[in-house]
Amino acid sequence: MPVAAAPSVLGIQPPPSIPERIADALRREIVTAELDPDTAIKQSHIAARFGVSQAPVREALNQLIGEHLVVHHQNRGVRVAPLDASEFEEAARLRIILEADLIATAATNFTADDEVVAQASLEAIGRAADVGDLMAAHDAFHDAIYLPARSPISLDIVRGLRARCSRYLGFMWKHSRKAPLSYDEHRKLLDWVAAGNGDAAASFLKPHIEGSTAAVLAALADHPPSA
Repeated sequence: MPVAAAPSVLGIQPPPSIPERIADALRREIVTAELDPDTAIKQSHIAARFGVSQAPVREALNQLIGEHLVVHHQNRGVRVAPLDASEFEEAARLRIILEADLIATAATNFTADDEVVAQASLEAIGRAADVGDLMAAHDAFHDAIYLPARSPISLDIVRGLRARCSRYLGFMWKHSRKAPLSYDEHRKLLDWVAAGNGDAAASFLKPHIEGSTAAVLAALADHPPSA
């Protein structure tokens, strides 16, 4: 998911713009697999749904194109992007490399205040009512345990990779009803980071990501996307 807009000088988060609201709604529907791959996204329908002109809809769709969630075909219009097992596997491999480094470094800087923030996100994972809430809590948790690494470039890349992976987890949830995220595994990650044991956290991260990757690939094989 994209990083939220920066707060104002008064520390108050500005409300999302109309294009941001449209993009947020469509992004959630794509990530949670409410919208299947190759589903047509008609600008006129979206404009009517939100009661706006087509200009902010185009802006929202351009943002989602940049996030690889929708694609534009000259003759077929804008459609939900296809799912590709090889793309997901590549993103997972890169996540293992970058996130292992982030979590090992973060463990050396982790404070009690950092643990409080991460714990709140972990509790949100445990009580999430649907896959959309689960994905948001998952992103917040990983941000909380990686931010102390103070490696903004790596974190920015990892956020992009997680965003690419999220809709695959949503697809798995829709078709297998298997929870895409494990509370217990995330609890272990937090315990090791909070204890300053970056080596243990980094070692556990590889099978943690590989396990979810295998589950997603099985769901893709059992329920081949239409596109």
